[in-house]
Amino acid sequence: MLRAVIRPDRGADDVAEEWGGVDRASQHGVEVVFADYYMNGTVHAGTRAKVSDRVRPRPSAMLRHRVYLTLTVGEGDNVQYCQRRMRDLWDNPARGQVPVNWTVSPLLADIGPALLAHYQRTATANDLLISGPSGAGYTYPGSWPREALDAYTRLTGRFLRRTGMDLVYAYNQRLPEGNGWVPFDDRIVRSYRDNTPLRGIIQSWETGDLQIRPAGLAVIGNYWPQGNAAEYRDGLVKHIEGWHGSGPLFIAGAVTAWKWTPSDIAELGELLTDPFEVVRGDTFFELLDRASR
Repeated sequence: MLRAVIRPDRGADDVAEEWGGVDRASQHGVEVVFADYYMNGTVHAGTRAKVSDRVRPRPSAMLRHRVYLTLTVGEGDNVQYCQRRMRDLWDNPARGQVPVNWTVSPLLADIGPALLAHYQRTATANDLLISGPSGAGYTYPGSWPREALDAYTRLTGRFLRRTGMDLVYAYNQRLPEGNGWVPFDDRIVRSYRDNTPLRGIIQSWETGDLQIRPAGLAVIGNYWPQGNAAEYRDGLVKHIEGWHGSGPLFIAGAVTAWKWTPSDIAELGELLTDPFEVVRGDTFFELLDRASR
């Protein structure tokens, strides 16, 4: 059974604001589903729609001495975003010009199956739906009671199998004073590995300096150079200054859903010349696995 806090507010005090509120819920083994402005939820939950459980075929790719970049649009845990803002982005005519990972809530299989089915049905070959933070509901796995975490990842596994997703963008708790994030450890990743079909995890990180393989599953921290497309490109170029082309390099780039559109992503794609290669997340993790052998 899904136990969740439906949160319409994002207040300012230590518990009511997002980080403190989600962390407090996680400590009690409760997931959060942001559903502010999710319209007609009862109707959407009761609507029948065919949600595919088929894992999308991965494009073939050759492992070369390149900088492999996968771009992930955030906010997919927020079901009102999936209903509203994401639909606006999805209808942008530039969508599909560049490979992009779109986070969505796998809980849409119950909360809004027609919404999820629409995205599955109309995705281009460059669009990959992946699970939003951090699976079956937004949570920080590191804050969960040790004896309860498997219940969350088992629930996540059931929804991922129902929706054909095998990648997740995930959060963990923040370090004291908000100075970064706590990386996933063996306990957390083993729970995901044993109870879900995940082939990799993109962890919210922002500085892009996390690449680990606890419990044998690839975890990579995202990189978020803020600004417009040109500033994003410049941030990526600076980020790889120490790379000399002696092997492949992997970057999980973050895209803000509230400021960017597929037109911005397409502009970035045009600006990224050699040695960058933009790939879907499934191809990205396949190449990352090959490079680690």
